[in-house]
Formats: sequence, C-alpha cells, structure tokens
Amino acid sequence: MAGAKELLETAKGIRLLYVEDDQNLREDTLRLLSTFFQKITVAENGKEAFENYQPGRYDIVISDLIMPMMSGSELTKRIKALNPEQIIVILSAHDEMAIVNELNDAGVDFFIFKPLEINQFINILYDSCLMVRKRAETKHTPNPA
Repeated sequence: MAGAKELLETAKGIRLLYVEDDQNLREDTLRLLSTFFQKITVAENGKEAFENYQPGRYDIVISDLIMPMMSGSELTKRIKALNPEQIIVILSAHDEMAIVNELNDAGVDFFIFKPLEINQFINILYDSCLMVRKRAETKHTPNPA
C-alpha cells in the first residue's frame, strides 16, 4: 500500500480534471489533491467537465457520480467514447451494486465510496499515477524490428 511520500513522487507532472458539484467537498478535496498534483483543472458539474475535456489534456479524471446537468456515469461514457484509454476515478456516496456495475461497464478504472478514507484515496491515486506512467512508457518504447 502506497503512502503520501510515494504518491508525491509518482504524481509529478500528472494532469488532473477534478469534478465535484458540492462546493465544500470540492474545496476540501482540492486541498488534498493540491498537496500531490500541481496541474489540476476543476469543474463543478459533468457538463462543464466535458466541455473542458480534450483527449491527451488530462492524465486522470476524478469525478463525483451524482451531479446536476450530467452525471459522472454519463461523463465517463462520453469521455471513454473519445478516449478509451482515459483513466477515470469515480467518487460516490451511493453504493448500489447496479451503479457500480454500470460504471464498470462504462470503463471506470476506480470507484471510491464517500466519505473518502484518506489512505484508500491516496492508494488509488498512486495506482492511477502508475497506470499513467506505464501507458506513457509503452507508447514511447520503440517496437523491435
């Protein structure tokens, strides 16, 4: 299990799109994320997030599930249609199995229940950063002739 020190090292240069409609939760989580990530774009709902989204602009998308204008589930589907490789982390206070299954079908990489348990969140952020690094290495490794 990774800790804050490992995440800090692995998160260097990683670009986040963070989506949360609840202002207090958004500000609190943003404070935590800012400890590890320097490049964070914040959106207040799924519609705004999708308008900001461009393939290659963000390494990781972290989104709330239940939001006005566009849910995290719909946002995931739209982003994955543009970029199937996009790493997406969904945060939700809802733990209904049908929602979890729908998100898995949509291609969500990680699902975290609220309230956030800090060590679990750090570990998932670390795993997400490792996925970004591994995919970058794969794209830059020349194919043997």
